[in-house]
Amino acid sequence: MKIRSWLVVDPSVGAATVRSAGADAIVVDLTGPPESWNAATSSGRQWADLAPAGQLAFLLPAFSSGRTEAAVALASQYGAASVILSGARSGAEVQRLDVALRVAEIRAGLAPGKTQIVALADAAGILTASSFGRCSRRLAALGWEGGYDSSSDTARLAAATIALTAAAAGITAVDAVSPTVDAAAFLSECERARANGFSGKLCRSLDQVAIINRIFSV
Repeated sequence: MKIRSWLVVDPSVGAATVRSAGADAIVVDLTGPPESWNAATSSGRQWADLAPAGQLAFLLPAFSSGRTEAAVALASQYGAASVILSGARSGAEVQRLDVALRVAEIRAGLAPGKTQIVALADAAGILTASSFGRCSRRLAALGWEGGYDSSSDTARLAAATIALTAAAAGITAVDAVSPTVDAAAFLSECERARANGFSGKLCRSLDQVAIINRIFSV
């Protein structure tokens, strides 16, 4: 999976707007309440147009929400190249998602196994990171959810654990969304992530895409 920038967007944002940012992958955020998904459904055609180029992904709510399977069905309906599981607690949840994807793909008339999985480990997932190794052939990348001060020991340990686990499993490591809005600080975060073995980064700001693409192209 050679994706540098993963731009996470609200379902209501127009595809034309996010295309202009130049992100390698557009990630439609389905972690909000189901009623917020209506925007994705009403704008389904514009998202589906991104699918053939492998640019379309969907951020799924954690299994603890009880809404993951419904989000998987929507992602398959629009032919997403990949789905990103938030709040991933272990490799067992990736296996569970694999099964859900197979059912959804068959119902959507897609070849089973088409959709790749990116798992974003939460605190529990980081502590059981080794469970993600070889848990599913669909698992193409492993990331983490962040939420910590990037200079803290917690953030450094979490990032190192994910990078090492991904390397051992032979899959891509994806760095977390950054809480900073300062361009210089964000640039430093990207450089540190690349030096530590990450191949790409999630972001929620269009302005950060160009920085990610530049740093992770080196």
